[in-house]
Amino acid sequence: MTVLLVWVGFCHAEEHTITTPGGSFAFSVDGSPADNPTIELIAGVTNVLIIDTASFHPVVITSTIDTSDHFSGADPQFVNNQPITVTTPTDGFPTTLYYMCGFHGFYGEIHFTIPSAPAPPPNTILEVRVGTNVVMTSTGTNTTWLLIPEFSSNLVSGAWSPVPSYTNTFANGTNTTVFPRLDPICGANVFLRIRQEEN
Repeated sequence: MTVLLVWVGFCHAEEHTITTPGGSFAFSVDGSPADNPTIELIAGVTNVLIIDTASFHPVVITSTIDTSDHFSGADPQFVNNQPITVTTPTDGFPTTLYYMCGFHGFYGEIHFTIPSAPAPPPNTILEVRVGTNVVMTSTGTNTTWLLIPEFSSNLVSGAWSPVPSYTNTFANGTNTTVFPRLDPICGANVFLRIRQEEN
């Protein structure tokens, strides 16, 4: 029997640099030639905006197109030569904020998107025993993650299917997944994997 693990991605903070090349009355982001381009960020993490603008173009992060409507999750405000951290919640976050010149009011938009699923904790298969049942023992999983055993009898053209009936228990740092033999469904040769997803 072969056991494969499938991992999901995780969200991470973004970092972007805002400048005013030559003191222009427009922002550049990450060297883009476009004036005041939209910045795409992930919500639920602390993103960093590196500010390196002319002294007469200090940056403020606002909730509306108003230089006095500072967004409370951005700190510090009204700066031209230091980073601004922008922190938003995972749920109920603003979909649009604005980075603005505190003196002249020109601006660009900051758009936020839903964060991707967090990474599951590391998981190592310790043992697979086949008797009346199949018993898979692994480490590193807790009760906030579900381990779902899946099987395939043909890795080239077959799809992965969930095991029809299984139990999953976690105790003392060890996860034990138990399910009936799959011979009646797919024959003697079968590939197994465990997929993790949030509970």
